[in-house]
Formats: sequence, structure tokens, C-alpha cells
Amino acid sequence: MAAVTYLTRLPLVFLARRRAKLPKAVDRMLEQIPLAAFAAIVFPAVLQPDGRTDLKASNLYLWAAAVTVAAAVAVPRSLIVPLTMGVTTAVVLHLLFS
Repeated sequence: MAAVTYLTRLPLVFLARRRAKLPKAVDRMLEQIPLAAFAAIVFPAVLQPDGRTDLKASNLYLWAAAVTVAAAVAVPRSLIVPLTMGVTTAVVLHLLFS
């Protein structure tokens, strides 16, 4: 496994040393990886908190996610504001309704 890991990363080491320019399409695609990884982690937790899809108003995670999205839209260049608002909303809703 160590050899496989090393061999898959080796081409990137050579690209970094040569300071090669990637095509713009590849560069744009690579920029989207963190967002896609985050969505792959968050969406199942929000939409399927107990392992099955729950789109009802009783799903508190949906409400916390809505507040987080609203905060992210209201303060677009901040990470701490949506994060704080989302976590605070989730905790308060959990304390009130669970």
C-alpha cells in the first residue's frame, strides 16, 4: 500500500518541481474538489440523519443548514459567521426540541 500511495503521488511531485502550468479546465476542476468533498460529507448528514431520508420540518439539521446557508449568503467572504450560526442553531434546536 505504501508503494501504491507513493506511485500515485509521484507525478504531482514532478509537476510541482517543474512548476508546470495546468490547463485552465483542469485547474478549475481541481478548485472544486474541496467543495465537492465537503458536500459529500455534509449532505448525507443533513438529509439522512438516521440513515434514511428525512425531509420533514421535524428534521432539525435542515433548519440548521438553512440558517448556515443564509449566513453564508449574507456574509459571503466569511467562514466563521456561517459556521458559528450553523453550530449555534443546531445546538439550540437540539436543546429545545430533543
